[in-house]
Amino acid sequence: MIMNSGKILKNTYYSPFKSRCLSDVNNNLLNQSYNLHYFLLSSDNPCNNNEMHLIEYNDESLNIENVKIFTHQGEIGNMVCLGMHEKENDGKHIIVCSSGLYYSNDSNCSGDDIHNACSLWLGNLNDFRENDQNEASELENVKKLKDDIKNEHIEEHCNDKLDDNSFSYDYMEEKIDNKSTEVQINNENIINSNKKYIPDLNKKGKLEKLCELKRDEQYVGIKNIAWNDYEKEFQKIAIIDKYSYTIFDRNNSNNINFITSKFVNEKLNYGTFDPHHEDVLAVVSDIYIYGYDIKSNKPIFSTYTNHKANITSLDFNSNIPNILMTSSKDGCIKAWDLRYLKNDFFTMNIHTHWITSININHFHDELLFTTSTDNTVKLHKLEYTNNLNIKDKQVNYRLIKTYSDHEESVYKGAWSKTDAWVFASLSYDGRCVINSVPTEEKYKILL
Repeated sequence: MIMNSGKILKNTYYSPFKSRCLSDVNNNLLNQSYNLHYFLLSSDNPCNNNEMHLIEYNDESLNIENVKIFTHQGEIGNMVCLGMHEKENDGKHIIVCSSGLYYSNDSNCSGDDIHNACSLWLGNLNDFRENDQNEASELENVKKLKDDIKNEHIEEHCNDKLDDNSFSYDYMEEKIDNKSTEVQINNENIINSNKKYIPDLNKKGKLEKLCELKRDEQYVGIKNIAWNDYEKEFQKIAIIDKYSYTIFDRNNSNNINFITSKFVNEKLNYGTFDPHHEDVLAVVSDIYIYGYDIKSNKPIFSTYTNHKANITSLDFNSNIPNILMTSSKDGCIKAWDLRYLKNDFFTMNIHTHWITSININHFHDELLFTTSTDNTVKLHKLEYTNNLNIKDKQVNYRLIKTYSDHEESVYKGAWSKTDAWVFASLSYDGRCVINSVPTEEKYKILL
């Protein structure tokens, strides 16, 4: 485990491996709890087999549980979770799409036939609720132990003081409270150290390979995987390769079919779907943005962003059409209107080093958070009320909070699929931190 300070935080999950990939998880199980949030993270071992950790965050107890660990053969360069699913006759499963370098002779970092590949994987989750039952039993035992100790202390104290006229009820109550506090602290330490951060390695699951997302030409260097999951379930997957993008579609029979592949003149490094136009894919090349109609494979928009360094990510506003935001290695974020791409309508330098991801809230679009290699996560509020005015928008920006829970570069962030207020961030040392929007900010938005 890579940790600098050794400090254990309650809202933090510690993977024993270096990590770069984090994904939100769409919970489509039959029985859903709205206080439980799921995220999937993967290890980053280029020359070894890897792992994917499915974690569960309870926003009532503020605890993080490891639900399942899956072993993964080969490198994980990019990873997205396509949801948890359950059928009455087929059990519970998780679907994952990942890409990386693979070797034909199945050896690690050796062999002549090295190729980039992207595949779909299926993981079995039929036993993951056993963790909840075990913890519920453990919590019940802890509660019983605390009650027994408290009652025992009361009985001992009463027996000692029963014939003593100096008997003080206040003193007894104070001693009981102190004892209860001590028991509570000890119990919390027992619970927090009970395999929450380094799970039982003997219960790892194995991912079943469903299919490989192939095209006629081999991939050169897959940069990221995009999927249009703005509805309940995904319909399309886009593989952003070094000089091309490739689209796969899911039909009514849940089969994944190759749709199209487009080679471009630019070197691509990121891409995402437009949530308001299902056939529009936005891609990034250095400091340029390009939009393509994936039905015709023709460009429909492009712009020079004037970032001082390469763009690292972009995200669409899923509530207001035509609005997207970019982040860059220059530490700046910019907001754009697709109807007028000559200039951005908002620019702000918010980090002291590279910004690695920008994440707009899909419920309350004025909220967004950024992750950075300056080891911080920042939560922002950005309002632009006059969206009908294309050229001159009135923008109100405010930094809500800076989170300094990480001790290394933060590479990825994701909002929870369960509700609007919970988000996760992942740093290179394997530390995944779950945070919530401050309560006062919730009230300002809702009231």
